[in-house]
Amino acid sequence: MKKIFAVLAAAAALTGTVYASPLTQWKDGETEINLTMWDSETETSRYSSDGEWNFGGGITYGITDKWAAQYQYTGISTDHTNGTIHEINGLYSFHPQVAGFVGLQHISLADFPNRAFGSSDQTNNVLQAGVIARQPLTDGLDLYAKGGIGTESTSMWEAGVDLALDKNLDLNAGYRYLNTKGDSSRNVSYKGFMAGVSYRFGGKDPEDLSYMDSTAEPDYDYEAGTEEDASTVTVISNDGTADTVSVPADTPVAAPENDYYFQSVHFDSDSAAIPDSQKPNLDAFIKQAKETGHTFKLVGRADISGDSEYNRQLSEKRIAAVKKYAMDQGVKESQMVAMIKGSDDASGTAVNAADRRVDIFEHK
Repeated sequence: MKKIFAVLAAAAALTGTVYASPLTQWKDGETEINLTMWDSETETSRYSSDGEWNFGGGITYGITDKWAAQYQYTGISTDHTNGTIHEINGLYSFHPQVAGFVGLQHISLADFPNRAFGSSDQTNNVLQAGVIARQPLTDGLDLYAKGGIGTESTSMWEAGVDLALDKNLDLNAGYRYLNTKGDSSRNVSYKGFMAGVSYRFGGKDPEDLSYMDSTAEPDYDYEAGTEEDASTVTVISNDGTADTVSVPADTPVAAPENDYYFQSVHFDSDSAAIPDSQKPNLDAFIKQAKETGHTFKLVGRADISGDSEYNRQLSEKRIAAVKKYAMDQGVKESQMVAMIKGSDDASGTAVNAADRRVDIFEHK
């Protein structure tokens, strides 16, 4: 274990913003460069060799906020053998704390004695698939695990802890195990402690707006106001007929002075796509905005599933979806001011579907 702490201390001294353990979520356009060290020993049914520290590294690029591409290199040399792993993976984020991966591993084993598995060298091209999971233990400390299986009788798993030193600076330590084909009758395994560090940069949020800050003060005065009824909305169709549509009647948080509650747009779990059932709410907002020219505040919210940072990002996406829908219908961008709440002020400690919404307030 002293080796692990020495590696982590060296990594902290030599690096800037980092995020070490396997990612389960990423941003569109984000790049991650990682560096790892693995004290891998090897063993077959007829041979074993003590471990030595191997360097590894790789790069991951967020194609979208759900999909990412990854290249990874890992050294697997021991005191008396050599070897390398090159792998290419596609990753998909199912949840802020769960991702899956599929890809190809090229495993090269070299300098084994013939008694180990009948040959000094062996090369395996492995099609693999697996899962990565993270579980917060405390604020800034996560437990993570990664496991996969593949062709050529290959399996692997890794588990450890990840310590966040600040928003982007993380260090991790854990244990890794790999088992793969040696020859037709026996496998070879690698195992040992590991540590890692990585650097993330780039990527884009749904909208880069300087006023998307829940702590920012609006640039206008407030006067006392009241909330309007949120239980129904009247929609005017293209032929001029009016129709009253029922919408969810849960009560949002109290509106600021002189910001009058107008409407809410509700979303499905872990989604920023506007459901068809909520478009009448948006249509009423669009009609009011175009007729009055008033400024409207869009307050993005999320339920308590997922961590705080993810919920803020999801709230941004929901605000962006509402803005795009309104702008496509002719509402001016200058009429809409965004405020991110995420899961702040969520209703209670249980997941509540009513928290998945964008509240719309009219300033008048």
